[in-house]
Amino acid sequence: MIPGPTICALSGYWILYKSWSEQRNHYVDHLHRIYGPIVRVGPNEVDICDSSYLKDVYVHDMDKSNFYAQFVNYGSHNTFSTVDKETHKESRKVSAKFYSKTHVCSDEVQQNIRGVISKVLKVLDQSKNSPINVFLLWSDMAMDAVTIFSFGTKYYQPLLDDPWGLGKTVVMDFFVQSSSWFWTTQMPQVYNWVVPQGVNVATQKCCDFIEKQFERALSGIGESEETLVNTLLGEKASNAKKPVFDDLRTKSECFDHIAAGHNTTATTLSYVYFELSRHPELQQRLVDELKTFNGNKILSVDDHESQIYSKVEELPLMNAVIDETFRVYAAIPGQEPRLAPKGGMQWRGSKETPRCTVPQGTVITMQPWSLHRDPSVFTDPNNWNPDRWMIEDQEKLKAMRKNLIPFSAGARMCVGMNLAICEIKLNISSIMSRYKVKLEEGFDYDSYSYFADAYTSMPAKAQMPLVFEPLGN
Repeated sequence: MIPGPTICALSGYWILYKSWSEQRNHYVDHLHRIYGPIVRVGPNEVDICDSSYLKDVYVHDMDKSNFYAQFVNYGSHNTFSTVDKETHKESRKVSAKFYSKTHVCSDEVQQNIRGVISKVLKVLDQSKNSPINVFLLWSDMAMDAVTIFSFGTKYYQPLLDDPWGLGKTVVMDFFVQSSSWFWTTQMPQVYNWVVPQGVNVATQKCCDFIEKQFERALSGIGESEETLVNTLLGEKASNAKKPVFDDLRTKSECFDHIAAGHNTTATTLSYVYFELSRHPELQQRLVDELKTFNGNKILSVDDHESQIYSKVEELPLMNAVIDETFRVYAAIPGQEPRLAPKGGMQWRGSKETPRCTVPQGTVITMQPWSLHRDPSVFTDPNNWNPDRWMIEDQEKLKAMRKNLIPFSAGARMCVGMNLAICEIKLNISSIMSRYKVKLEEGFDYDSYSYFADAYTSMPAKAQMPLVFEPLGN
């Protein structure tokens, strides 16, 4: 008998209510503290907080639940929303090489990403010493990076050329569009009755924004620049009887990558700088690390050249800051549901719950929110502390890394991981070589910038105002 509250055993509407009211991640984590590493959260749903089951659930690739099937764009499925394993395998195979670290680190892609970061540096130069909403700026940055990646330098719509005008408009349309996530994934049958018309208007604007770039990119099929559109429409998955992607599915794929790829990266960077602002001593250590790396000098703020990724990607403290932000502020902290396979899944037993079989078809979730806060692995788990990653104890580090899954795990983990990490590291290394960052005096961060409790999270009100002051001032 898997433990949990009686109300969860009786009705699935209680956990739906917790999701709708943006309490689910905290609530499920609270249940684990009471009932142990496996807990019933619905009549036919359990959540596991034990990294030793990641292989069972994700690496062995249990079937996805219909939760994912709702993520369709233009009326077409994409890789993320594909539930069938074989179709997913063929679909992902087409783009996997394109998103590999080898390709992300290629000269062409690196030149494009550095160009985007250089535009960010220019915006900061123009806005130095004044508060700016970095969630919008990082969203513009990540949107430009992923749309260049998708459509190419000739056909993408740059947002950083007008970050507070067009950029803000597009980012806020996507922010509003994503607000319907609960009704889209959990109760799509009532979507038309409960979702405000403004959300549908914003969704249509997002679709139009992607579609216009996609149509321009179609005219460049076969050009020398390697893009996602060229990759998806120009290749067949091995052993496939017909091409996996036609124009419509490719357009849906691009929408999915762009929607997911911009706000997750922006969220991570927003909380990196938020926490650095709250921890000035640690911020100074990061500045010192970069100053040493830069030949014991501070880079000029009017020099808009970005860093070289291959040279900065292994900086110890910077990586610790990023890992700790991935842990505390995982951009996708919520449930990642799978279905127990034929014959069920074997629970190997714990102090609270003896060995048992989780029945076939049971929804099994393992939320990063809880795995990242497992007190048996992370001391003082709710505290943002990059120094936990700066230790010599390799066994401890191994245990922590096993519990760190900001990009999920297994065959269906985030395909854009390498691109996102590259953007994040180039952003931090380039900016913290030139600026110190501070909170805006008098701004209520608890009310407007708190980390939303949702499947995909971000600053709840799309606000993260911070001040960047040139180093040496």
